[in-house]
Formats: sequence, structure tokens, C-alpha cells
Amino acid sequence: MSARTLSAVVVMFSIATTVALAQPPNEIDTTSWKVFRNLVMGFETRYPSTWHVRSAKGNEPETVLLNETPQAGKPHLAVQFWVQRHMNPRGLPVQQWYADQLRRMNAAPSSTANTSIGGRPAVRMETTGTLGRTFQFFTSLNKTDIFEITLRQPASQTQLNPTDQKLLSTVKFID
Repeated sequence: MSARTLSAVVVMFSIATTVALAQPPNEIDTTSWKVFRNLVMGFETRYPSTWHVRSAKGNEPETVLLNETPQAGKPHLAVQFWVQRHMNPRGLPVQQWYADQLRRMNAAPSSTANTSIGGRPAVRMETTGTLGRTFQFFTSLNKTDIFEITLRQPASQTQLNPTDQKLLSTVKFID
């Protein structure tokens, strides 16, 4: 193979790779996903049909874990939902409540951003530690209760995994 032919192949491969990377990722099909609904915690969400649901009853805070069966060589996906009753006794907006919590603990997460969950204002906190990268979302469930969602990923994974993103987009609150 001549140097000119090799150069043409490299250029064509580079163009094809760039086009492939520029295309949007495949949309996740949720038609086979199950619905989890918890009236006591006041929410529902959809999750992959291959995942499992575990609920802790009689605990404070109330908690539900949705997770897939661990597979060798693949990061384990899990989402934990919490309700912390009477955590916001003054009924502050979630951003103000969160800022107060950080001040009280003299803590600073790796990053914080305002977002929304289930159409409600929320705060997203991200930290990286020995257990990997943790994403936590906080929103008000009602005037005094805080609803929290926790996801863990490998530290090298800087963005939320697409399945987790899709699951978060299906969260709805039950009034």
C-alpha cells in the first residue's frame, strides 16, 4: 500500500469516526420498563424491567433502591430514593435549604447546580470519593419533607449514565 493510499484511508477513517461521534446517542426505549409507585413516599418512576426494587420499611429516612443485577466487567447501576421527613421545618425553597445545610456542615461538594426533578426545583450535588462519583438530587416533597435521589458511578464517568438520565426524567410526584 502506497503512502498516498494509506493517507487517504486514514483521512476517510477520521471523517467516518468524527461523523459517528457527532451523531446523537440512541434514544433509550422505555416501553418495556416497569412503573414503581410509592404512595407513602409520594412519587413514581419508571425503571428497566431487568432491575429489582428493594424498600426499607419503618426506617427514617424512608428509602427505596432500584438496581440491576451486577454483571462482571460492567458498572453496577443503582438509584436510591429517600424521603427525609421534617428536614425542612421552616419550609424554605430547596436551594435555600440546601445552602443552609452546607453552611451548617462547613462542607463544599465538588460541584452543585440548580436543576429540576419531576417538574420541581431541585439541587444537584456531585462528589467524588473512594466509592466513585456520587450524584445527589434534592427537592421538596412538600413543605417540610426533602426528597433525595442518589446515584453512584465509577469516578471516571463524569456524566450521568443514559439509563440513569432516562430514569430521572420519568420521576413524577403524587400529591
